[in-house]
Amino acid sequence: MAFNKLNHHILGEIRPRFALKINCDPETALKHLAIKLKEDRTISGVRSNNYVFVKTLSESAHYWSPEMSVRIEKHDYLDYIGVHCVLGPRQSVWVLFTLIYAALTILTIFGGIFGIVQLGMRDGSTFIWSLPIGLILISTIFISSKIGQNKGRDEMLHLVSFIYHALDEITEVERIPGN
Repeated sequence: MAFNKLNHHILGEIRPRFALKINCDPETALKHLAIKLKEDRTISGVRSNNYVFVKTLSESAHYWSPEMSVRIEKHDYLDYIGVHCVLGPRQSVWVLFTLIYAALTILTIFGGIFGIVQLGMRDGSTFIWSLPIGLILISTIFISSKIGQNKGRDEMLHLVSFIYHALDEITEVERIPGN
């Protein structure tokens, strides 16, 4: 399977991405994917312009269920059609984690700076504790996101397999190294 062919797992990667190359018209590939989405009863999805959004059925979906965004386009400087895929949690989950990361980072930085300044003025400060507490909380959120990603791994592989096999029916599919 193309997704597992190259082992380029990055520890911090919460939204894995990969790229494929195909040798057929983008519109043909998009139409074929739209047809296959209607035929497959294990997933749902929608096509919008050069994109196809694929996700698990809402009946079997859970909080950590992944979604995949697939963009198919012709590059002027390349001799093939690029299929760019991004996997990740639902948009609402992704936004929630992004906001939590941002809020914790801002509170940790500003609380830490204030605590260090207070400590430098020899006043002593309890704000200095915002640095270790913030780092622990950020680490905890990161670990929980990795646990969630692991929980949705089988569904993620199913989505990747769907895209790969659907495109393989109409043209040869090859993984682009480094993506």
